[in-house]
Amino acid sequence: MEPLRESIKQVDADTWLIGPVMLYRSKGYLETSTWYDQSDDFSYTVTSAPTPLPTAVPWSADDSDFKLVYDVAEQSAVWSLGNSAFCKIKLYADSTTSEATTLAHVWDKQPTNFEIPSVFYSAESNGRSYLFLSRVPGRTLAEAWPTLDEKWRRHYVGAVVEVCETLESWRGKTICGVDGKNVIEPYLLKFRESENFDPENLLRPCKLMGMDCSKFVFCHADLGPTNIIVEDVPQKGTIGVIDWEVAGFFPRGWIRTKFRLSSGMNLPESVGGLSSQQWWRSEIQKLLGKRGFEDYSSEWQAWSR
Repeated sequence: MEPLRESIKQVDADTWLIGPVMLYRSKGYLETSTWYDQSDDFSYTVTSAPTPLPTAVPWSADDSDFKLVYDVAEQSAVWSLGNSAFCKIKLYADSTTSEATTLAHVWDKQPTNFEIPSVFYSAESNGRSYLFLSRVPGRTLAEAWPTLDEKWRRHYVGAVVEVCETLESWRGKTICGVDGKNVIEPYLLKFRESENFDPENLLRPCKLMGMDCSKFVFCHADLGPTNIIVEDVPQKGTIGVIDWEVAGFFPRGWIRTKFRLSSGMNLPESVGGLSSQQWWRSEIQKLLGKRGFEDYSSEWQAWSR
């Protein structure tokens, strides 16, 4: 199959073919549209692609309507669409919970201390998922970090710990996604182990580490600075949380432990040396410790060897 970054093709100035779907754009508000971008007064409509497929040309990086904002190792690619939406295309593993399903679950819980994207449209085809999402207003914490003083940096540490506490009040029956399907957590697989995300396979190392596995709580599992949205200029201190791809139910001990282990939650290299890059997740895990969350990182290191 074609690379993920080549999934978008242009049919005409206002029509795109994106995998199994068509995206149409029209000027002005259209009541039947999938979403409306008020900032540029365009309506966007997503439908299943027709048969036969229309003639289309490859997406160009010069296309000002789509901007590639994320592209990692042929696993996931994200484009911004206008000013109010994103299109996320990723490889899809069978029997795993989709991000669209997880977001629907979080929306149903109606959390009040953070915002999340709305799902406009989702589809799966040929081992890939296609997700159209609203843009949470603001910018990522990683982008904002150099402009923040100590007060605001610590405010956001506290805000994210409160997110963890909110999520862990939601309970599941085992290690799994919100619909009972598998949750993708590579840190609970040994190096070179096949990608078996079956609940029993992920539960085994948790028990070996000595975690309390009598109950399972909800966890985002990737609350790094690129997944936290803050105000362009801090005023109220509100936050948004994006990228719910690996969220699911885990033993409570995994919440703090994941912050200790995952370098993916570091601050950007531009902030300085390794200790500076680790500041965010280090301060998060310290505050989680003060709030009664346990740390099994040493046990994880011993198990992983």
